[in-house]
Amino acid sequence: MIPIDPKEIELLLALERTHSITRAAELLFVNQSSLSKRLQQLERRLQTKLVIRSNQGVRLSPAGTLAVKTAKQIEHLTTELRETLSQGDLPLQGTLNLGCSINYAQYGLPDLLVALRQQYPQIHLNITIDYSRSIFQQLQIGNLDLGIVRGEFAGPLDKRLIASESIDLVCATENDRHRLNELSYIQRKTDYHFQDQMNRWLTDNQLPAINHQTITVDSLSSCVAFVAHGLGWALVPEIALHHFKGYRERLTLAGQPFTRQTYLMTRPALKGTPLVDAFHSILPPSPIDPG
Repeated sequence: MIPIDPKEIELLLALERTHSITRAAELLFVNQSSLSKRLQQLERRLQTKLVIRSNQGVRLSPAGTLAVKTAKQIEHLTTELRETLSQGDLPLQGTLNLGCSINYAQYGLPDLLVALRQQYPQIHLNITIDYSRSIFQQLQIGNLDLGIVRGEFAGPLDKRLIASESIDLVCATENDRHRLNELSYIQRKTDYHFQDQMNRWLTDNQLPAINHQTITVDSLSSCVAFVAHGLGWALVPEIALHHFKGYRERLTLAGQPFTRQTYLMTRPALKGTPLVDAFHSILPPSPIDPG
């Protein structure tokens, strides 16, 4: 690429405007000899003739016309750059690789994305939705910048509590609550820690985790829908019960509220970087465990 000096851009634009070496020199406040010399130097560097001289003055050659067109583009971009920089703080932009648990992606993530888009419209998101354990593993190996993970995972990641909700026993009617042993228990795939907690609650309350009536589903929304249609009962985190109209009861485990936590996690090396801080800024205050 051949560098073009700003003064050479001015020279080309002046020639295009005046069609005269003399008048272009006057416009640029230089003498005619100096301007002619600069023009010859530019033509030698570009290895082409930029102007065609005649008794009527000068006119641009085809190469000169192309050079002037490019000069105008450079001048326009330079002006835009100056105006942008003069505005002070530039809008934050870049790409953020975000992972999110399946259930939070359905019930909680949309509100966060709306807030992020409103405040930081030039941040681009690549979103991966998967089970929490997979999101956690991808964070550890560096495939993700941020991860929204439900449940407890031990590892060298920075984490912030963003949601804590009760675990509720749900069934279609209050009467069903008194005959759980007669109804199907609807269970679903979840992480080991939460599954262990639910099994402990079932044991403490002398309810079998699996019997001939047990129904197993692969999603939280299906679990709630089956309960709502009277097909059985389940243990469900509050996040999925906003539209549930049946019977629900907050539970305790080992004398404490039975809760489910959601965390925003990132690698320590990314903590404090602008894009990660931007996502943190749109989060609500850290919640208090429900009592």
